[in-house]
Amino acid sequence: MAHIDEIKDYWNKRANGFSLAVAEELETDAGKRWEQIFREQIPGECAEVLDDGTGAGFFPVILSKLGHRVTAIDYSDQMVAQAQERFAALGIDVNVLQMDAQNLTFADESFDAVVSRNVLWNLDDPAKAYQEMYRVLRPGGKLLIDDGNMYLYHHDKEYAAQHEKFVEEQRKRRETEGGLHGKHNVDHVDFSVIEEIAKDLPMSYARRPQWDFQELVSLGFRDIHVTIRGGELPMGFLIAAEKRRIPNG
Repeated sequence: MAHIDEIKDYWNKRANGFSLAVAEELETDAGKRWEQIFREQIPGECAEVLDDGTGAGFFPVILSKLGHRVTAIDYSDQMVAQAQERFAALGIDVNVLQMDAQNLTFADESFDAVVSRNVLWNLDDPAKAYQEMYRVLRPGGKLLIDDGNMYLYHHDKEYAAQHEKFVEEQRKRRETEGGLHGKHNVDHVDFSVIEEIAKDLPMSYARRPQWDFQELVSLGFRDIHVTIRGGELPMGFLIAAEKRRIPNG
């Protein structure tokens, strides 16, 4: 059973508060950290970059500041609306479209880079999303994925055993970083809704980034570098990879 419409409905409800959280996050160290990552991973200026699952538009603000030309997509129409408002207010020229990351409508080899944050874990077919990313990247193009093992503890005994520790770490992180999404939940959305949906999603059954690494290798990505957060049982990770310059065969 596909959950795409349920997922869309949830993020539509989250859009107002999510946008407020993004506005604050852009002013924190996270914004500076991502600016440095993009400087290192997408050198130069005027690269054509796809933000695949933009949410309320965090990445495009940073990428535009660095001189890149950004296209942003999201399946939630309310997130798209929030992103458009943000870019208009900041005077940023970003092409924002409502689109399914699992079925991109762009032509092959349209982008120099594809970036995505916290998207793949809540998709019905993350493997298809990776295939689409590979397809729309130009040879030598860069892929940057930031994601995590959000709900793996429901199906993995080792992660379940560590869940209380993870919860405590997240609590401390919220205290340090301000707990932006809880703080800005202006529409009083029940966050547990997405957890119930996620129990049935593929990425709640697979250990990551191992799964992602295997998918990227099979597609033909090269120079794959993984940075994990959380030790032997990572909660989050950043993957940087490059599309091979010579086609298979």
